[in-house]
Amino acid sequence: MKRFLTLTITCVLSSGCVNKVDSQSPEPKHNNEQHKLTKQTNIEPVLLVADGLNSNGSLVNNYKRGLNYAINYFGNYGPYYVYLLGPSNKKNIEEIYLKRAKSRVNKEASTSSEQQIAEFLNRPNVIKEIDAVLAGKAEGGLTWSRPPRRVYEDVTTNSTERENNPIENTWGALHEYHHVFQIAHCDSYTERSSDRNLNSWMSEGMATYSSAKFMENLNLVDFKSYMLDLRKTGGNISASGINTFMLNNRDWRLNDETYWETKNAAHIYYMLGAWATAYLIHVEGVPEITVLKNWYFDVPRIGKSAAFQKHMGLSLDEFYIRFNSFIRQSDKKVMKIFESK
Repeated sequence: MKRFLTLTITCVLSSGCVNKVDSQSPEPKHNNEQHKLTKQTNIEPVLLVADGLNSNGSLVNNYKRGLNYAINYFGNYGPYYVYLLGPSNKKNIEEIYLKRAKSRVNKEASTSSEQQIAEFLNRPNVIKEIDAVLAGKAEGGLTWSRPPRRVYEDVTTNSTERENNPIENTWGALHEYHHVFQIAHCDSYTERSSDRNLNSWMSEGMATYSSAKFMENLNLVDFKSYMLDLRKTGGNISASGINTFMLNNRDWRLNDETYWETKNAAHIYYMLGAWATAYLIHVEGVPEITVLKNWYFDVPRIGKSAAFQKHMGLSLDEFYIRFNSFIRQSDKKVMKIFESK
């Protein structure tokens, strides 16, 4: 699993599509379009699988194990398309990408459907992604298109690894769907530091926490051991843990958005963010469903800072101060927050 999520983080940095809005579509009209995005849909998720995969049904079944759990918890947002791809015959992959292009067509646009399809298929990042699929390389990730035709897509270019690791497959489905829910309740067109968008520690850390906790609920992992591993070894996220990062970066800040690229430490949003989430739930006493779900509903209406203070009971600035003091304690002390009271 460590290799799987490490590859996911690498895709964020190299392809720019994970947790990145489709940048080649027109700017949305924020107020009206954002309101539409927060509504649930009756459209069921669509899974498209390349030839040669899922021969016994396990690839899809184990992905759906996570996806169905997440939808039951967060609600159904979409349309959501899942592409479980891998080396196959070129014709099959091209057919899948044609379906993908058609799913994005805005029938009310000034350009024809044919033009929109051709434009999408000729994008350099899409061409690169198709090449990666045929070569069995790991690219892609979660992406979404701009309104008025909003679709969410979870793209795995080499699903062989998912097929061979049922745990990883389910875990990834849980993590990515939490992002779908998050994106539906923030303005993903603004900077992460904007009050209308989510900080990276919120989006990645809360999804890391939720997916691990849900995996325990499914009797697939030990949540407490996982949280300790994030501190000591990096768990399934990184080759080194939180303790090593803090030792080498004493002036780190949870809301520093430069770790993605300039500081080459994107993994810290996942690991420290998961512990920040745990702190809110187990130290500040905020109900789990509030932290993982309910507070997001107010972000589009009143902004991130006000929504956080309303639901968590403290300001973001105060939270950063308290969490900074908490997380620098020993493993033994911080793990006590998970002891039954």
